[in-house]
Amino acid sequence: MDLVELAHLLRRTEYVAKADRMTALAGATRAEAVADVLAVSADPVVLPAFIDHDIADQRYDQWVFAVQWWLDRMTDVARPMQERMAFFWHGHFCSSWDKVNRAPTMMAQNQLFRAQGLGNFRTLTQAMAVQPAMLDYLDNVQNVASSPNQNFARELMELFTLGVGNYTEADVTAAARAWTGHTIDDVTDDYAFVAADHDTDPKTFMGVTRNWDGPGIIDYLLLENTATKLVACRFLTRKLWEHFGCQNPSVSLVNELAQVLFDHDMEMLPWVTAMLMHDEFYTSATRQGLVRSPVEFVVALQHHTGLRGADLNPQWYVEGMGQVPFEPPNVAGWKTNAYWTNSSLFGGRAEFARDVTWRLRHNDANAIAKNHTPPEALAALEAMFGLTFTTVTRQALLDYIAVQRTNEPWIDWWESTNLLTMAMMTPEMHLA
Repeated sequence: MDLVELAHLLRRTEYVAKADRMTALAGATRAEAVADVLAVSADPVVLPAFIDHDIADQRYDQWVFAVQWWLDRMTDVARPMQERMAFFWHGHFCSSWDKVNRAPTMMAQNQLFRAQGLGNFRTLTQAMAVQPAMLDYLDNVQNVASSPNQNFARELMELFTLGVGNYTEADVTAAARAWTGHTIDDVTDDYAFVAADHDTDPKTFMGVTRNWDGPGIIDYLLLENTATKLVACRFLTRKLWEHFGCQNPSVSLVNELAQVLFDHDMEMLPWVTAMLMHDEFYTSATRQGLVRSPVEFVVALQHHTGLRGADLNPQWYVEGMGQVPFEPPNVAGWKTNAYWTNSSLFGGRAEFARDVTWRLRHNDANAIAKNHTPPEALAALEAMFGLTFTTVTRQALLDYIAVQRTNEPWIDWWESTNLLTMAMMTPEMHLA
């Protein structure tokens, strides 16, 4: 791989093209680099003690801790692709801390996405379906034979597997009946199946009449029925590409990568590998076609500044940016790319960048020296944030320096302070 392609691969999979990773993979082939990126640890992640159990009077503090812990882990873990995939599935199989409001339940789901994020999609879906955070969030705890609740059954098909238009209302009704009785134990808060609440009558789902049970619905969609399995593969492929690649992938590209997932019986490692190996992933349109999400922006700044969650309190800022970990806006999760580029959400980024600036100046760490010449100042900014300014950006920053030195030559402290903030708000900083 040439260094441009390698840096692109690392930015999309590991948040930042870190210097040590660039050095370690210099000279690697594309296949070698992709395999290295995907060689995530198989060891289970041990949760900090503060968030592995419920503390009723500290639930807000537990959420704050969990957000900071996850963002710090994204920044520091050796193979961040594991966290990238965990966050991808967090935005796909959505549950919200605000509704569930129990640290062990939400962190168990978080651990599920981390452990199985590159495993088998059917296995992950089965595990997610009976995970207490999902059972609570989509109200399957209220789904009983005498009064079926359709929330989970509908989203299972609409948002998790098939997409709109690939099922009927009769299928939703049948699926809801199939999932009756799958609930949460009132004492342990673990998954429980209550047979007395389950509908045992025959149900017609996708034209097939059986005594359907919930997990059997998933196996039918993703294993037994090849038509729905292929629909699911295409649905998931488009979403994966738009998360890691760029918007509006071609039908031929989606079909090609979906076939990999289909042919490998929903195993995701070959599928993700095929995406990262594809020539289309390295075109200039793909390299320049994705805006960093707020979480990716926070992680990049944490890496480049050396500051971490306890220093920055990012949980105070991510809401203004539009993406709060453990708090998807709804069951559809977060939108991508152009969704982040409006004045309101960019205002949230600017507020965070300014707070980072003050902390850098307060610590007198990595600040741009006051006596730099303009070219030296810009070179220092590029080195600090891992950027290469375009001609347009460079000229805008030089124009700022010229005006600042003309209008307020006696207050040179503001020049370097504002340059720090401006560097974090350049277009180059926001393109992944």
